Amino acid sequence: MPVSHALSEKAIKKLGLDKERVENPLSKVVVKEWATEREYWEEREKEFEERHEKWSTKIKNFFKYRIVWRTRDWWWNTKWYFRNLKTFQPILKEWRPYNYEYHVDLFKFGIEQLIKAKEKYGNEYHVDADKRISAMKALIAELDRDYEEEVRERLNYSYKKSKGRVTKYADGSICFHNDDEEHNKQTNNYFEEVAKERKAHYQKIFDLIIGQDSEWLSQEIDRRIAAMPEEEKKSIPENELHPKVYYEVWDGSGIEGWYD
Repeated sequence: MPVSHALSEKAIKKLGLDKERVENPLSKVVVKEWATEREYWEEREKEFEERHEKWSTKIKNFFKYRIVWRTRDWWWNTKWYFRNLKTFQPILKEWRPYNYEYHVDLFKFGIEQLIKAKEKYGNEYHVDADKRISAMKALIAELDRDYEEEVRERLNYSYKKSKGRVTKYADGSICFHNDDEEHNKQTNNYFEEVAKERKAHYQKIFDLIIGQDSEWLSQEIDRRIAAMPEEEKKSIPENELHPKVYYEVWDGSGIEGWYD
C-alpha cells in the first residue's frame, strides 16, 4: 500500500489550514516603490553599511572621547589647577567668612590677571586691545576708589562737628547742649549725599562691565555717518567707513569682550 503524504484531517485542523486566509489590509498600503530591483537591493546594502558604520563609530568615539579626551582633560585641568593655585595664592589667603569686600578684591584681581595676559600674550588687533585694556583699567580704578572718604571730604562734614553749646560747672562737670534737630538734619543730608555718590559710583562700575548699549551704538554710528560731509565719505572706501566710525564711538567696555 503506497505511503500517503497527505495530512490527516486532525493535523489540518491543528495547523489551522482548514480556515480561510484573511488578507492583511496593510499588504495593499504602499510604503515605498523602487523603479528596479537593483535600486532596492542597493538601498538595503546602504542601510546595512550605515548601521554597521554607526556601531563602529560608537566604539571609536568611546575610545576617543571617553578615554583619550578624558585623560587629556584630566591632565589639562590638573596643570591649570596648580598654575592657578600659584597665581591666586596671594588673594586666596585673604578670604574670611565676614569679609564681604573680598569678593570685590577677587574680581579685581582676576581683571588684573586678564590685563597682564592681554599685554603679554594677546594677538588681538591693537586698537581693540588698547580700548579694552583702557576700559578694564578704568574699572579697576573705580573699584579702588575709596568713595566714602572722598565724599566725606567733598561734603566737609564730620560727626565731631556740632553747633551745640557747652557748659562747664563749678564742680568741673561739663554738659553738652547739642541742637539735636540741626545735628540730625545735617546727618541725614550727609547720608543722602553718600547714597547718591555710592549709586553713581556703582553705576560707573556696572556700565563698564555691561558695556555700551548696542542699540544706542548702532544709532550713533548711523547718525555720525549721516552727518559726515559727502567729500569725506567718498574719500573713505565703503567697506571701511562703518568700522572706522565704530572704533571712534566704541569705548572698549563690556566684560563679554574682554577675553584673550
